[in-house]
Amino acid sequence: MKEEIIVNGITEEMLAAYLDGCATSEECLAILNALPESDELQEILEIAIATERDLALGFNTVEILPAEAIAATSNKGNRCCMECEKYILNKRKIEYDDEEITKLAEENKWKSENGTALHNIGRSLESFGLSTARRFKSTIADIVAALAAGDDVIVAVDGGELLGDLEAERREDILIGEIPDHTVVVLSCDIEENTITIFDPNSSREQDVYPLEQFIDAWDDSKNYMVTSFKRGAKEYIPKPIDIKDVELRAEITSLSEAIAENLHEIWAELQRAEGWRYGTTHNDELRITPNMVPYAELSESQKESNRNMSMQTIKLIQKLGYDIIKYQKTQLYAELKHRIHLSQCECYCPRCGAVMYVGQRYCDRCGEKIAKS
Repeated sequence: MKEEIIVNGITEEMLAAYLDGCATSEECLAILNALPESDELQEILEIAIATERDLALGFNTVEILPAEAIAATSNKGNRCCMECEKYILNKRKIEYDDEEITKLAEENKWKSENGTALHNIGRSLESFGLSTARRFKSTIADIVAALAAGDDVIVAVDGGELLGDLEAERREDILIGEIPDHTVVVLSCDIEENTITIFDPNSSREQDVYPLEQFIDAWDDSKNYMVTSFKRGAKEYIPKPIDIKDVELRAEITSLSEAIAENLHEIWAELQRAEGWRYGTTHNDELRITPNMVPYAELSESQKESNRNMSMQTIKLIQKLGYDIIKYQKTQLYAELKHRIHLSQCECYCPRCGAVMYVGQRYCDRCGEKIAKS
């Protein structure tokens, strides 16, 4: 039977070998070179890789939010986030010392040598008296509304999709995944002209104008993460917690809701007691008395339910941000798996089939190759 060629000599068998990690180096190179020229090949790879990731996660349909992704790409030493925050301080005519602001960010762990985690964007602005709000899944309409209200707007993007090789970035998204590694300040957005103007720490220009489509493509990599800054007390606070409706907790975790809720009350009561609060039939701030200083069992059902909901919502958020909770087991298998997970950031690959392996693994799980000790 004649093999079906997809594009430029890439056969179905070759593509299958590539997806299985069994393709030769020449076949891998041929596929990578063919990607920019074939929308069909790109679509096939996107679907195949997405399916493989779902299988690896046990069909986990939760959309993980990259709160710990590092915004680092900068011509000034992984400081793109700090350069954006300094731009805003200068714009608002707030004086600062460059060394002091760097020291403050490093001491508070807002910035590491690798860059700034997305959830820490804006922390330095807060230390200078500004308020901030952080949102995933924002929209262009949200940016427009924030700018109209006089807010400053920082967004996390894939920097290469703005200033880099767009075709290379496209292949990166398909083969490696979306990487929000940069921050920019949004200055204006013209819906009629379909353009957006930004300050980019990596650009030699004071401002850069991009088509909205290109900007959104780069912004999508961060799940449309946006940080707004504004004067404290300048606007009504409208809470917008992270949407966690797609997170389903395992039964063994939900069964702990009562125990976690009770402990939350114990922690709250201990802190209140340390501040001089005691039991009273009514709530009085001056006398520091409250009817809630009682054992958990004596709380009303609505108060208990509030604690249960808070505990479960927090655990769901942890999973939404990319973590999982696994019950401890006193077995050798558990210890080995935990050890492998701890080493997962140090991936190595089988020299024979290219399968992902763990440091110290003796045999390849896919092809059985014995791995020489390094």
